Amino acid sequence: MKQIIIYIVIVALLIIQRQGFAQMTDSLVLDNYLETAAKNNPGVKAAFNQYLAALEKVPQVGSLPDPQGSLGFFLQPMELLNGNQVGSIGVMQMFPWFGTLKLAKDEASLMAKAQFSLFQESKAMLFYNVKASWYKLVKYKRGIVLINENIALLESIEKLALVKFQSPAGSSSGSSSGSSMQGAPSGTGNPGAMGGMNSQAAASVQPQSGMSSVTSGGMGSKPTGLADVLRVRMEILDQKYQLTLLKDQLKTEEVNFNLLLNRDQNLEIDIPDTLKMETLSVSAMVVADSILSNNPMLAMLDAEGQSYSTMADKARKMGLPMLGVGLNYMVIQKQAGNQSMMNGNDMVMPMVNFTIPVYRKKYTAMQKEARYLHESTLLKSEDMKNMLLLEYRQFAQEYNDAERRVELYREQADLANRTANLLLAGFTSTGTDFEEILSIQYKVLEYGLKHIEAVADYNTAVAKAEKLMNAVNY
Repeated sequence: MKQIIIYIVIVALLIIQRQGFAQMTDSLVLDNYLETAAKNNPGVKAAFNQYLAALEKVPQVGSLPDPQGSLGFFLQPMELLNGNQVGSIGVMQMFPWFGTLKLAKDEASLMAKAQFSLFQESKAMLFYNVKASWYKLVKYKRGIVLINENIALLESIEKLALVKFQSPAGSSSGSSSGSSMQGAPSGTGNPGAMGGMNSQAAASVQPQSGMSSVTSGGMGSKPTGLADVLRVRMEILDQKYQLTLLKDQLKTEEVNFNLLLNRDQNLEIDIPDTLKMETLSVSAMVVADSILSNNPMLAMLDAEGQSYSTMADKARKMGLPMLGVGLNYMVIQKQAGNQSMMNGNDMVMPMVNFTIPVYRKKYTAMQKEARYLHESTLLKSEDMKNMLLLEYRQFAQEYNDAERRVELYREQADLANRTANLLLAGFTSTGTDFEEILSIQYKVLEYGLKHIEAVADYNTAVAKAEKLMNAVNY
């Protein structure tokens, strides 16, 4: 029994000490994964190709119309004063009204800018999803570690309870040890404060109403000791189930993470044991202003609005005449008996051409279309601002709640650790029941799980703010 007690105390002290160790930061590892995601994710690459395609529209709409050429010949030469004309060659270049091409290029450039904002939004969303998945992975891995440690403690308690049950010397103290053991398994209380990790053993460890009559009836403490053994086994089974569930959740999240990086879903992921709290790139008080200034969706709508305004100006200029400048070269054959000095000299005739835009309905409709689109974009922008302000409020709630929970569980873990140290000192000096030490250690485990979940929620809230502010670096 003494060896079992020493083993339990050592394991408990190792768990307490483990939580105080400084862990290697995972920022560099996560940054590498983010860079890989930015390079490999098909959705982001597709959005970038859309932007490149939009850029190619600029030289298309900014170019002059193709020149027009003409070639003609006479089946019978035409007699002129200076000879016989046998054919002609002409070329004509049309020019839109002054400034039309520049407006067309501006419109295409602004649409490309809007497409680039969509690419930034796609990248920001990818980074948010990668970070959120990463924080879940660390949370699940840390939960698995803590539950394994808890199972090891419960198995040690089971051995001790079994020894007490089988030992005749333990009959006088069986009742007290049984009652103190009742607090130990329930102290695990919610080792899965994370999803799917709630313990349901608390109700099963309450004292039985008939227990005092059994122990006072001359049957000794063995029934109570056996109940302790069964309770611990029930808790071990429950924890093993929670452990299996958590491992399945970890595997599913690993597949999700690898697919976000567009790589083999079975590739191993380098997951750290702990999380450090991330920091916002700006003060939490100015996040709302940064969102309204930097959000890519607002930037996209702003660029679209400017392009539609430019489209209206372009449509107005398209309703003005187009001018054409050309040259006509006439081939002249010498005429027999003609004494003119110009006899047989080819002729060059400059030409000016222009269009007459008399059908005004289409140009009027083009201007109205552009104005309606511009008005629609302004309304979309206003609606987007309202949605972003709501998302900011949700971020603030999640951020503040997670920050409070991180501090709360840190303080609770500290108090639990101090209590465990006091109980351990009392045990070594006065023989205090060691089950009380294990009971408070379960609280340390519970607060450890809740703390890692709070840190994960806090970092996810920070990642959400970075997405809304478009604070990405790749």
